[in-house]
Amino acid sequence: MSARAAEHDIVVRRPDPARIEEEALAAMRVQRAAMRHALPGLREPHSAARDREWIRGVFARHSVWLACVGSDVVGIASRHGDWLHQLYVAPGYMGRGIGQRLLDRALAEQPALQLWTFSRNEGARRFYERNGFVAVEFGDGSGNEECEADVRYVKGPLASAAPSREK
Repeated sequence: MSARAAEHDIVVRRPDPARIEEEALAAMRVQRAAMRHALPGLREPHSAARDREWIRGVFARHSVWLACVGSDVVGIASRHGDWLHQLYVAPGYMGRGIGQRLLDRALAEQPALQLWTFSRNEGARRFYERNGFVAVEFGDGSGNEECEADVRYVKGPLASAAPSREK
């Protein structure tokens, strides 16, 4: 996967049913790489096997969008109801509008969204705030598996206003 791809080489699409397993695992690698890049030292509470099981469930139950360069997955967004559960872009592809394109797809499906992000992920927080999300709840880390302080963001009127700790 070359980080030199031009913006027009990046396609945002649904997962390919013929490559679902391969793309799910590639999306998990993107998530882990993005988290390690943005949040050095973040606790990783799950084994690789547990991560594989989890991402397969995401692909089976959530609305998933992938950003791809050729057959390489370089970004993922997943949404379930009004919860945005994932929005990750591979390091080397950040800052090219990929996250915006993925968020735009999720918002086109569900204009009111909520999400959790880690407090120290300043780039993500700026991104969400720039997109009209408002911080409505702050956690001390006791409510997530990483034991990391977090922030719940909301955009628009929500059907489910109650907080969810599933990330």
